[in-house]
Amino acid sequence: MTELNLLYGGDENISSESMEKNDNTYSSQISGNQIHNNMASKKDMLHDDKELQPNNQVHQAQQAHQAQQAQQAKQNQQNQQNQQQMEQQYQQQQFQIQQNQYQQQQNQYMQIQKQHINKVQQPIENTFVNKKYEYSFLDRMNMKKSDVIKLALFSLVIVLGISIDRVITNYISKYIGDNFLTDFQELLLRFSYPVSIFLLLWIFKAL
Repeated sequence: MTELNLLYGGDENISSESMEKNDNTYSSQISGNQIHNNMASKKDMLHDDKELQPNNQVHQAQQAHQAQQAQQAKQNQQNQQNQQQMEQQYQQQQFQIQQNQYQQQQNQYMQIQKQHINKVQQPIENTFVNKKYEYSFLDRMNMKKSDVIKLALFSLVIVLGISIDRVITNYISKYIGDNFLTDFQELLLRFSYPVSIFLLLWIFKAL
């Protein structure tokens, strides 16, 4: 029995030892699995971080590219505005230049016309001056025909005035001879004749 006990006891010891070994190996396997899982999770985290970093970098690059595009658009707008202003200034300058050229052309044309007129008038004046001394006596009489007619009309007016004066004086003298007038009344009557003529001339001038 003792031998059997020893044998069975030895088996129990062996089984306990084997169980302990199995527990140790299982625990080691579990710890290995945990370590492996931890390592895998860390690798996954690192992989995720690595994936996120490029995504962040891409996003930042896109934002930077968009900002550059916005700046370029603003610069393009400013450049377009500057170009439009330059074009407007250039057009204004061209318009002013054209106006100045047109004015210069007009001035030149007027000067040419004046020169031409002077050139044409000078020979005419010279010929007229030269011809003044070439008129004959009959030509000069014909030239003074209008003046002679004016003198004749003026003389006729004088004759008309003299005849009217004689008529009026005749009737005044008859009126004085037929009526008894004082010296003062006769003076007034005779003085009214030139005064009335003067008033008639004044009225005719006013008309």
